[in-house]
Parts: sequence; structure tokens; C-alpha cells
Amino acid sequence: MNLKKFDTTTKILIGVAIATLGAFVVYQIRNRKDGKKGAKNDFRKNLVDIAEDEHSTWNFGRLKEGATSMYNKLVGYWNGVGWSESRWSPTGTAWSAAFISYVMKKANAGTNFKYSASHSSYIRDAVKNRKENNSNPFKAYKLNEKKVEVGDLVCYTRQDGVDYDTTSSYKSHCDIVVSANKNEAQVIGGNVSHTVGKKSVKLNDGYVNDSNKDWFTIIKTT
Repeated sequence: MNLKKFDTTTKILIGVAIATLGAFVVYQIRNRKDGKKGAKNDFRKNLVDIAEDEHSTWNFGRLKEGATSMYNKLVGYWNGVGWSESRWSPTGTAWSAAFISYVMKKANAGTNFKYSASHSSYIRDAVKNRKENNSNPFKAYKLNEKKVEVGDLVCYTRQDGVDYDTTSSYKSHCDIVVSANKNEAQVIGGNVSHTVGKKSVKLNDGYVNDSNKDWFTIIKTT
């Protein structure tokens, strides 16, 4: 376009239009990035970003726990819960709770989260926080009480006789919600098929409604 053909006012209007279009494009790019995740605050965004990065590092689930290249990753997860290398082996020790603890700590959960090699430890702590209605931001709810949001932890039991009110230690698993709509959530967890894996959880109007696992609680991270 030859701007010499236009008067000064027209040139100014064209310049404003171009600047406005550029700003709009930048906004859309940023909004698409954050909107896809739907996280409501910085902590949740950090949590989701870290979980997604870990998933990518494991080549989106293609690399497995026995791979030599992933050993240092496992060391980092276990260091987060204070376990030395003498206490675990890459293929012989379940590391899903250590993974969650690592991601939560890296996202700056601070002292509010109960880092542990057992999911039930931090689940029970979150249930306690909710029942006491204390100031701790990590609170666990029954599935029919809260809709799933990006940045939540959704958990299922891996043994019989466990529910929301169980106070003793039990076998369980939690995943981090990285995207969600009314019908489905995408979640990332550690030691899923021997890797950091992503899977879908069925929802009904935002509430967990998935019979594939014995889901029983949702931990809110705000």
C-alpha cells in the first residue's frame, strides 16, 4: 500500500487500525494459552504448567520408569519427600505420590501441603482442613460437593472399604486436572502405566461421574 496517496488523517486512522489489530492478535494468543487451561490463579497455572512440562519430559508417556535417561527425574521426585536412593528403585517402588508432592512443591505450595510418599497422607490432611474449616487452602470435598476445575487434584481409592471419612492410611492415587469442561477432564499423574501419563475422566455437568476408577474425593488448591 502506498501511503503517499492518502492524507494525514487517513494515514493516522490506518496506523491506529494496524496497532489495534496487533494488540488484538497478541491478546488472543495469550488468552488462548491461558483459556485452554482455564486456571483461575497463578498457583493453579504454575501447577498445570509444571505437570504438562513433566508429561512432555517423559515424551508424553512414551518413556518408562526403567529408562536410564529418566533416573534423575525419579531422584528429584523422591528427594521432594525426603527419600534417599537407598529407599526406592525405579521399577520396584510406586512413585505417584512422590510425583504429586514434587509438582506441588515446585508450584510453591509451601508448608500448606503435606508432602508424602503416600497419597492418603495428604488426602486425609486436606479432608481435615475442610472439616475444621481452617485457613489452609488445600481442602478435600466429596465428589457431589464441588465441580472439577483446572488445578484440582482428583483422587480414587485402590482398596476396598475406603471413603471420604477414612482416617487410617490406605492405597490411593491422585491426578492433576490440566483441562476440563462439563463432560470431561484431562488429568496428569505419575507412575501411570510406568510413566507420567495423561488420561480422561468423565464428568456430568462438571462433577466426576466416571466408573473406570473408584473416584471418591476432589482436592481444591485454592
